[in-house]
Amino acid sequence: MIVQMPRTKTWTAAVAPLAALILCVLVPPAGAPLRAATVLDLYSAEVAAPGDDLGDVFRAALAAVAVRVSGTRAAAAPEALAAMGDPAVLVLQYRATEPGRWQVGFDPVALRSRLDAAGLPIWSEERPATLLWFAVDSGRGQRDILAAAAQDPTGAANLPGARKNALNAARETLTTAAAARGMPMLLPLVDTQDLQTVTFAELWGDFSAPVLEASARYRADAVLIGRTQTLDPAAQRVRWTLLFGGERWDWQGTLTDGPERAADRFAERLASAADSLRELRVEVRNVGDLDAYGRAYSYLRELSSVERCDVERVTADRAVFRLSLRGDPDQLLRVVALRRVLVPVDEPTADTDLQFALVTGP
Repeated sequence: MIVQMPRTKTWTAAVAPLAALILCVLVPPAGAPLRAATVLDLYSAEVAAPGDDLGDVFRAALAAVAVRVSGTRAAAAPEALAAMGDPAVLVLQYRATEPGRWQVGFDPVALRSRLDAAGLPIWSEERPATLLWFAVDSGRGQRDILAAAAQDPTGAANLPGARKNALNAARETLTTAAAARGMPMLLPLVDTQDLQTVTFAELWGDFSAPVLEASARYRADAVLIGRTQTLDPAAQRVRWTLLFGGERWDWQGTLTDGPERAADRFAERLASAADSLRELRVEVRNVGDLDAYGRAYSYLRELSSVERCDVERVTADRAVFRLSLRGDPDQLLRVVALRRVLVPVDEPTADTDLQFALVTGP
């Protein structure tokens, strides 16, 4: 039974189990182009809650959704949840999926308002598509690179079945962790084309250039690299590297620390808070007809970091928009870079803060 909560605003996002969200692993066919990803169902969560106390159910679901939408794990802290008030008034619909498990959907507009009131940031639905390279050197010649689809590892002299199961379990753990943070993640195919470009030794030895070269075919926005000597959770230690926007971060941690800390880094650069609101004048070129103008206006207006978008003037093939922007211009540039809709123009004008050109064609 699905219970619909009365609201004044229609909620159109489909309610689906977490494993089926579009924010989970993206598995591309060979050579398929990918760039960024629009994450659906950010405002829905499936949670485990014993008993039938809907207050506990809604609080658990709000904690999960608040972390995904804000990009910060601090959103699940008791004080942050208390600052957001009664979660029941934010619920649009809920249902029991099985005994002890519930699917809960929240009103996006109302929840964003509560996040603002609690002083928490909001991270756009458009997020970096991240390619994960995960290397396992178990010793005795047992070396594996985790692939997009389940595969039979080679060279497993003693327990090939256990080794395969361990790799599959690692894949599930990593993808579940990424999904819980709303981080679109894909794994390489590890086919002949990949292995002709990057070897296991290069991946293990921290040679970034061949890894980035092999990653180019997937057109991901970021590359996350993990290296471990064991898939035993009790003894596991992973060396992590994140490459994004010309920057690099290195850390050591558990299996789930990879997607978790990568999501932290992304949100630091892409999420914005209401107290950072500012006015910005943006010029867009290549808008010589109504269709092009409409694309540019709709794109800017629908960015979650843009509170308001007004047209100031339109002349020839250019339009100037006045934006009420959450965050700073650098954050807007990072968000826009995730999709090939607008590209920066290095020809500043005296009366606008940023200049872009609308990309034409498919």
